[in-house]
Amino acid sequence: MARDDTLRIISLGGIGHIGKNMTAFEQNDEILILDCGIMFPDEEEPGIDVILPDMTYIYENYERVVGVILTHGHEDHIGALPYLLERMPLKVYGTRLTLGLVQAKFDEFEIEEGCEFHEIEQHDKIKIGSFELEPIRVNHSIPDAVGYAIRTKQGIIIHSGDYKIDQTPTDGLPTDFHAFARYGAEGVLALMLDTTNCNEEGYSGSERVVEEALREIIEEAPGRVIMTTFASNIGRMQHAIDASVDMGRKVVIIGRSMEQNARVAQELERLEIPEGVRVDISQLGEIPDRRVTILVTGSQGEPLSALSRIARGTHRDITVHKEDTVVMSSSAIPGNEALIWKTINGLARQGAHVLYGEGYVHVTGHAKAEEVKLMINLTRPKHAVPFHGEYRHLLAFKDLAMDLGMREQDVFILEPGGVVEFRNGRGRCGESVQGGSVNVDGLGVGDVGDVVLEDRRLLAQEGIVLPVLAIRKDSCELVAEPEIYSRGFVYVQESEAIIEAIRNEAKQTAEDLSRRGVNDPEKLYEQVRSRLGGFIERTTGRRPLILPSIVAVER
Repeated sequence: MARDDTLRIISLGGIGHIGKNMTAFEQNDEILILDCGIMFPDEEEPGIDVILPDMTYIYENYERVVGVILTHGHEDHIGALPYLLERMPLKVYGTRLTLGLVQAKFDEFEIEEGCEFHEIEQHDKIKIGSFELEPIRVNHSIPDAVGYAIRTKQGIIIHSGDYKIDQTPTDGLPTDFHAFARYGAEGVLALMLDTTNCNEEGYSGSERVVEEALREIIEEAPGRVIMTTFASNIGRMQHAIDASVDMGRKVVIIGRSMEQNARVAQELERLEIPEGVRVDISQLGEIPDRRVTILVTGSQGEPLSALSRIARGTHRDITVHKEDTVVMSSSAIPGNEALIWKTINGLARQGAHVLYGEGYVHVTGHAKAEEVKLMINLTRPKHAVPFHGEYRHLLAFKDLAMDLGMREQDVFILEPGGVVEFRNGRGRCGESVQGGSVNVDGLGVGDVGDVVLEDRRLLAQEGIVLPVLAIRKDSCELVAEPEIYSRGFVYVQESEAIIEAIRNEAKQTAEDLSRRGVNDPEKLYEQVRSRLGGFIERTTGRRPLILPSIVAVER
C-alpha cells in the first residue's frame, strides 16, 4: 500500500495473455484504475461465458479508488466494467465513443445509478485525485482510442493503450507523435507499451489499404457481399458502407453486438449511414443480389454467431448463394483458428467465394517491431512495463528494448497481481497482490473454478459412468443388482458386455465391504469410485468421470 510518495503500478490483467486488461496506479493512499476488460474463453474453459480479472484488491480498497480511465471501447478493455461498477460506483473517464459503448453495456446490465461519466478529448488536462493526466490520440482498430501521460509524484508514466502507427489513416488523424516526443524530452519514468505484435518484424499496414481493397471487392462482386469483422471495428464498417453506397448497394447489419455498436456509433456521429441505405433483413428477397452488402458478426468463428450459422446452413433468414463473396476482414485471436477455418470451409463448400488474409482485407490494429522501437525512441523511458501480450510477446519486447540500450533490470515483466514500485527515480518489484481470473458462467460469477473446469473437460473427453447401488440402511449389503448408467462413455445397448463387467465390479466391491463389516455409505462411495475407475481404465483404456449414487433403504 503506497501511503507515502512511492508509486505502485499493479497489473491485474492483460499480461501473459490477450485480454482482461486492467492496471492500477497507486500513490498517496489513492488508486487510479486504467481499463477493466474481459477475456473470452478457449477450449480449456468449457461452458464459461467470459473471464474477468481478479478484482479482489480493488474491492478491498474501494474507499481509496479515485476513478477509472479508459483507453478505448474494445471488450478486452471495458467488458468487465459492469461487474466492477455494479458493486462500487466510481467516476469513469473516456472518449465519446468509448463512453457510448460503456453506456450500452450498462443498459444491458440494467445499471442505472451511482456512476459518473466524464467525456475527455485529446490534450485535455485532467486531475483525478493526486494524478494529473493527458489523453494522447493513437491509431487503433476503433475510433477514439487514446494513450495516457500520467504525471505522478515519482515522474511521468506513458501508457500507450492499444496502438499502431498509421501514416495515412482514413480519418486523417495519425497517432500523435509530437505529444509522445514532448514527454520524452521532459523525461519519462516508465513506458507501458502494447506488445501484441512486437515479435513481428516491420510495420503494421495502413487502414487505407483495406479501404481500397474493400472498395474493389464490392465494386467487382457479381452477387452479394457478406463481410464480417470485429463488431467494434467501426472504421471497417464505414469503409464497407461507403463503398456500398457508391455502388448502389443496400446494407443489412446482422448480429446483436454489431447492431448495437452501429447504433451507438451513429448516435455519437462516429458512423454515417445515409438515409435509405440500411434495410431490414426481411427485405433481402426484394433486392437483387448484386445490390446487397451484408455485415455480420462471426469473425472468430463463434458457433452461435450469424456467419457460423450461415456456414452450417442453419441461419433462419440467409443461405449461401452461388455468387456470394464472403470477406473475412479480421485476424484470428489466438485459440480461434480452428473455428475460423471451419467457418471458411463451410462457406466454401456451399459455393461462396471466401476472401481473407492479413495485408489484403485486414490489417492489424497493433504495432509491430519497428513501431515499438519508434515509441521507445520517442519517449526514451528509464523503465518499461510491457503489457497486452502473451509471454512470448513480453519477452520479444524486452529484447527490443535492450537492443535500443535499455538495461535488462529496468524492464519489468509481471504476472497478474504483480507490482512495480518506483521511489526516488528507481523501480523495483514490490510485494504482489491477489491476481488471476474469475470465471463467469451464466449468472454465476466466480463459482466455477479449476476443479469444475477439470470435471467439464473430463466429461467432454471421456464421458461419465453413474453406478447406482441400493444398500441396507445399517450396512453395505446390496438389496438389488447395481444399475449402471452411462453418457458419453459407451452406448449401453451396443456395449452390454462392458456394462455387465462394470456392474459385476461394483457388486463385488459392495460385497467385499459387507463381508468386512463395513457399514459406512461414504466408504462404499469412495471404494466404488476408485475401483471402477481403475477397472475401466485397465479394460478400455478410458478414464470417464465415475459418479456413484448410494441409496440406503429400509428392508
